Amino acid sequence: MDVIDLKILEELKENSRISFNDISERVGKTEATVRRRVKKLCEDGIIKKFTIDYSINSKPQTRATVKIEPDFKEIKRILKELRDIDEITDIWRLSGDCGLFMKVEIPSIEQFNPLIEEKISQIKGIKIVETCFITDIIK
Repeated sequence: MDVIDLKILEELKENSRISFNDISERVGKTEATVRRRVKKLCEDGIIKKFTIDYSINSKPQTRATVKIEPDFKEIKRILKELRDIDEITDIWRLSGDCGLFMKVEIPSIEQFNPLIEEKISQIKGIKIVETCFITDIIK
């Protein structure tokens, strides 16, 4: 990845629907070059998906944090399984004995227990330490 790829990513980050032609004008490369580079970024897994931020017009999500203690002998498998759960939006590995800290987003509070019981708790090698609902986002 070079400076041109980073500029392309910045443009896509601001507007994932921007045309290759518009990107090419902004980064000073041909449309064909931009198209080829975006394709390569997708193939390399740098660009995983083009998303829509629908939260502006949709019902607010219920957000919570979940802290778990993983069996570090199984951490690669555990992280892979956690990444596959759509409701988990962020995963942080914390220093020391703090384990893993995750943010989850679900449509309603009623779907929290099924998420914990049927998905997260089913992963072998983890112990849920603490869950907290996010009541307000300050920044």
